[in-house]
Amino acid sequence: MRSRSERGSISAEFAVALPTVVLVLLLVLSLGLHGAAQVTLETGARAAARELARGEDPASAEAAARRVAGEEVSFRLSQEQGYVTVTLLRPVRVLGWVEVAMTQDAAATARVEELP
Repeated sequence: MRSRSERGSISAEFAVALPTVVLVLLLVLSLGLHGAAQVTLETGARAAARELARGEDPASAEAAARRVAGEEVSFRLSQEQGYVTVTLLRPVRVLGWVEVAMTQDAAATARVEELP
């Protein structure tokens, strides 16, 4: 049997532990969203590099990258010795809302096809 002094102790322990559990769950969710955002960023860089490798103009490649990775990405393009490299940058957001002073980046390189 429980004594009167222990009455409500489980509720108090739960109330103390609940914020920690919620914080850990939000952290795990945020890491999952960060990983998914990185995958879309890499997919956008590859799509833009493919466009440029086929001989499309940079505006078309940038449009392809933004269509896949989102409108908030910044687009950088460099060409060297028959290869093109597309680099995309995007600010990191915690849970998609709070922007922190970090960026995600992804780069893709492709060989530019020469027309006969």
